[in-house]
Amino acid sequence: MKKKVGIIGHFGFDKECLDGQTIKTKIVSDELIRLFGKDQVALYDTHSGIFFLLKLPFVVSQIMIGSRNIIILPGMNGLVSISPLLVILNTLFKRKLHYVVIGGWLPKVVSKNKFIRTILKRFDNIMVETQTMKDRMEAMSFGNVTVMSNFKRLNVAKPSELNKFNPPYPLCTFSRVIKEKGIEDAIKAVKICNDKLGFTGYTLNIFGQIGNDYQQRFNEIIKKQPENIKYCGCIDYSDSTKVLKEYFALLFPTYYKGECFAGTIIDAFSAGLPVIASDWHDNSYIIKDKETGFIFPTHSIKDLADILFNLYNNPSQIDNMRVHCLQMAASYQPEIVISTLATKLI
Repeated sequence: MKKKVGIIGHFGFDKECLDGQTIKTKIVSDELIRLFGKDQVALYDTHSGIFFLLKLPFVVSQIMIGSRNIIILPGMNGLVSISPLLVILNTLFKRKLHYVVIGGWLPKVVSKNKFIRTILKRFDNIMVETQTMKDRMEAMSFGNVTVMSNFKRLNVAKPSELNKFNPPYPLCTFSRVIKEKGIEDAIKAVKICNDKLGFTGYTLNIFGQIGNDYQQRFNEIIKKQPENIKYCGCIDYSDSTKVLKEYFALLFPTYYKGECFAGTIIDAFSAGLPVIASDWHDNSYIIKDKETGFIFPTHSIKDLADILFNLYNNPSQIDNMRVHCLQMAASYQPEIVISTLATKLI
């Protein structure tokens, strides 16, 4: 008997992987299992890299035989290797092909790659994270694109659980720890603001998995920081609300090229935590300036430091934003978002 859904994605079953791709892959699969039952969902892990590519023809054949719907959640390299084989074999098997996109890089890739553009137009559904991405895909004559925002199953904080803060105000970052996520910009802005105040008005805790290529540089940077700026390790996304509600605001000065609807924003909103973010990609569409956070020009450490300085002198602005954040979090509950995909599964 065929399963309802077969999913190909980076699960990292044998490792602790806390990157955005792995987290979203697990979240989507968990919600479909919750909806249809474990016996109706088959999982195929791409984690082994080159070894997975060697067995790819067997995996694709197996999933075609055993599943009525096939969902892929690949990175860029995975898309190039997996999608053509799926489309070719589907001329025989006639399955429903669904692509759940992670991040915002797809429109740029398909605009430059005619072959992948042709292949993806043969998919039944492409689920992108924002309306901006959908618009860009439709401008390239895609008629199979639907918006399915990022989402997470989190314990959304209650208004009564929100803390009142006194100086020094605790700030945090909660993302993969790489330069492109703006980690160094966040550190510099906090130091500039504290220097301008003349005392420690803010502390900064950095959470997240450190990128392999960034480990040495980050270790050298963090050793030079004062005690009020420190690295605090990783948080499992299921525990994020409990941890993040202990903070005054979340800093997100990203300029990561693959950014789209960052999951860290949902974590923050679920904790009633306003986000101070760069105007990179879709941040300004997701975070309402002066309502659920603040938006500043990308790379402008000065503007970020100025926001912090002004907030120190008027902290009630943050208090007023917290309930708005909780209200927005309700929009990203899995029961609401996953229905966009579930209704397309035969």
